[in-house]
Amino acid sequence: MNLQISKYCLITDGEIHLDGKMVFSDKSRENFKEFIIEAYKQNYITYPKFFKMDNLSKLGFLASELILREETERDIPKPDMGVGLMNSSSSLDTDMAYQETINPGENYFPSPSVFVYTLPNIVIGEICIRNKIQGENTFLISEHFNANILNDTITHLFNSTTTKKCLTGWLELKNDFYYAFLMLVETQKETDRIIFETNSINNLFNKK
Repeated sequence: MNLQISKYCLITDGEIHLDGKMVFSDKSRENFKEFIIEAYKQNYITYPKFFKMDNLSKLGFLASELILREETERDIPKPDMGVGLMNSSSSLDTDMAYQETINPGENYFPSPSVFVYTLPNIVIGEICIRNKIQGENTFLISEHFNANILNDTITHLFNSTTTKKCLTGWLELKNDFYYAFLMLVETQKETDRIIFETNSINNLFNKK
């Protein structure tokens, strides 16, 4: 089965690139929270729940929003669409924030709103709820970005299930370092699209 990359998005270092073209840049923001909120506003997204998400979910949501916002059947349940993401630090950024709420002391107050995001696959849930995605999903942890593992996992997903589309890629966030690289992969329909394979994945991951 031949697979193609229909769209891809890269978010890092104060810039957002969609299909190789820069669509937003703001390097003046001092931290990730300021950057991601400004990017959300400037891309005319309306989804109030965004502001309640943890940072990892905000990053994944924005990248997925830019990729999927033009999908004509966005509001229709999608049992044949999946999500497969990967990073190196899991949900550690949120884990540390939650740890601060349970440290002994006068400010001890466990935060349920933070606790619900102390799993990396919660970002997948946020994306699926927004886009009515009902297919297979997985979140992989790897010390470094590994195009071979990503390629093998997603290809197997298509070959062994009814998956016809899959949102996949690397979603790393820790403190103020962030790197989102998401792709929409589907069965090949057009010969001029980028083939989903290890070399092309690596090339896009390192390209702005």
